[in-house]
This record gives sequence, C-alpha cells and structure tokens, in this order.
Amino acid sequence: MARDFSWLFIAVLGAAAFYFALDFKFGTLANVGSAVYPLMLSGAIVLISLYSFVFSPREEPMPTNRRAFLSVTASVAVFILLVEVAGLLPTVVLSMVIAYAGQSERRYPFFIAYACVFSVGVWLIFSYALNLPIPPFRLP
Repeated sequence: MARDFSWLFIAVLGAAAFYFALDFKFGTLANVGSAVYPLMLSGAIVLISLYSFVFSPREEPMPTNRRAFLSVTASVAVFILLVEVAGLLPTVVLSMVIAYAGQSERRYPFFIAYACVFSVGVWLIFSYALNLPIPPFRLP
C-alpha cells in the first residue's frame, strides 16, 4: 500500500516542479528558453507516476535494503561536499565506490576501472560538450 502512495508522492513532486518551471522563460521556437526542458521532464514524471499508480500490479513490498539506501545517500553527500574541494575526477570515482559498497556482489577491480573511465567521460561531457569548465583535479 505504501508503494502505491509513493507514486502519488512522486506525481505531486513532479507537479510542483512543473508549477515552478512555469516561471521560467519559454523563448521562441528558434531559440528555446529555459522552461522547456523542466516542463517536459516534470510533465513526464507526473504522467509516468500516475500511470504507474493506476496500472502497477499490486504485490507485497520487498523488504528495504538499508545498506544500499545509506550507500547511495552517502555517495550523493560525498559528491556534493567534495566536487569543489577535490575536483570532478576523484569525486566521481569516490562517489561511485561508496554507492557500489551497498551492493552484495563484489567485483571491485572491474568496478574501479569502470569508475575511472566513467569519471573521465563525465569530465569530458561537462568540459567540452556542455562547456562547463569543472577542473578535473584540485590540488591544495
């Protein structure tokens, strides 16, 4: 039952984001403003969550995995706190390692290699594709 209401909660959050996005500029068709993407994303969130609320199968909820939840929460907190201090590359790798600690399977050598490649990809996307110059490392 709680899972059903979580879909409604997500729909309410999406509706609130949609409402706040209405204050952004729409722009023109040739030069789209900053309101279009948040409106599309929040509208999709509302539609998907309402669809899931109505049509999702009613099943017994799975027991919560506190370890996974705490790992992902700690990972997000570490990223927020360290990205300005340590730079993007070490912060992404550390965040991914902390989030991976919540899993039951242990393939750390493969995952560390994946996290390093992924962090370089994130840095390239932010630096060159999005033109947001976030330094890869910050040395003291």
